[in-house]
Amino acid sequence: MSKQRLFLIISFLVLFLGFYSNLWNAARTEAFGWFDEFSECLAIGKIARSEKEGILSHGGLPGVNYDATKVPANSDIWFEVYLEQRPDYLSGNIPDSYDVYKSQTGGQLIFFSIVQKVLPFDNSIRLQIFHFINAILSALCFTLFVGWVFRNFGSISAVLVLFLVTMSSWITLFGHSLWWSLWGSYIPFITMLLVLEYSNKVKKLTSNRILLYLFLSVFAKCVFNGYEFISTALVAAMCPVIFYAFLERQKLKSFISFFIKASVTCIVAVVLQIMMLIVQIKSVTGSFAVAIDYIITSYTRRSFSADDKFAHYAYSFIFKRYLKGNAFNSDFLSQYSIVIYFAYVIMAVVIMAAVVYYLSRGLDEVRKRLNITLLVTVAVSSVAPLSWFVIFKQHSANHFHLDYIVWYMPFLLLGFIVIGEGISLILNKLGLYK
Repeated sequence: MSKQRLFLIISFLVLFLGFYSNLWNAARTEAFGWFDEFSECLAIGKIARSEKEGILSHGGLPGVNYDATKVPANSDIWFEVYLEQRPDYLSGNIPDSYDVYKSQTGGQLIFFSIVQKVLPFDNSIRLQIFHFINAILSALCFTLFVGWVFRNFGSISAVLVLFLVTMSSWITLFGHSLWWSLWGSYIPFITMLLVLEYSNKVKKLTSNRILLYLFLSVFAKCVFNGYEFISTALVAAMCPVIFYAFLERQKLKSFISFFIKASVTCIVAVVLQIMMLIVQIKSVTGSFAVAIDYIITSYTRRSFSADDKFAHYAYSFIFKRYLKGNAFNSDFLSQYSIVIYFAYVIMAVVIMAAVVYYLSRGLDEVRKRLNITLLVTVAVSSVAPLSWFVIFKQHSANHFHLDYIVWYMPFLLLGFIVIGEGISLILNKLGLYK
């Protein structure tokens, strides 16, 4: 067995155990399993409704089940019953009424509902199997990324990336959640990373073939977990394009042409999925006009154009809050009152970027080019989280308990490589590692 294959197997197992059971205690014990129950209830509610009425009932949309005789009139149904979704599903006592959530297709939940149909177990075991499958998909996603790091930047960088991803409390929490289905957000980034690596090292692919993969990956992301962190996912998809364009010394005119085509491809994929969502909403409301108006209103409600107290928060205030988030909020660090802010992690990336730039000057031309390409791509990737904070300002200001995950899409993932490469070069300079 090759070193790479063995490393990937170990990586997958380490990541899977973290996502499924928090084995490494990367996340606080009291948070894991109950993380963002307010959103998770939409996943459980949809799976329960599929069991009761069919997979495509209510347009296949997510939602919550409730007893109309017990919920107060004109109340926020979702808020009133979100804590009841899990116990109702586990007991099999599903209320008759259903309130749909129209902002997401819920493809991941349709998938779990299909799996549910073939599982001959009670709902408590089914729920564990859903988390098992979700952990597999999340672990596979990050294993593919770690494998790319191993092949291109060596074992030290790959091991460091694996360790930091595994110990990230935010990645662990989101990777466990059935609602967020974190793996879905990384489909475009991972797809383009591997497709362009193949085109660079194995067999040159045509532009149309690459654009087809891009279209399918963006469409899949929108189907599986909707438009959650959509701007970060789209920018992340373009980062491999920039990486390999710079690495291969593409001519500026050629790069701009392909970049424009890739951007249009992403937009077309998103618009096509929005059309699919409109059809789903229409099947519930009975009106295309109502469905289209909901899509427009939903965007306005979450973006910088929202008209509420959250949208009026200053950008400086929002940025400061997300820089002061705890990047590694584990039980072990918490008991010693150790807080590692995202600002500290970003500062470490910047310092190690300077180290990589300085020490790369003495390397051969190929390795030097690779490292400079990495630094350029990391700088560009910082646009991904910033795009979310700026464009979806209202969501960012209203979700200070959630949106820290965008730092990893893919800015800090690439930043971890910089830290690993910096350590490798320092060890090489000291004669301890080649």
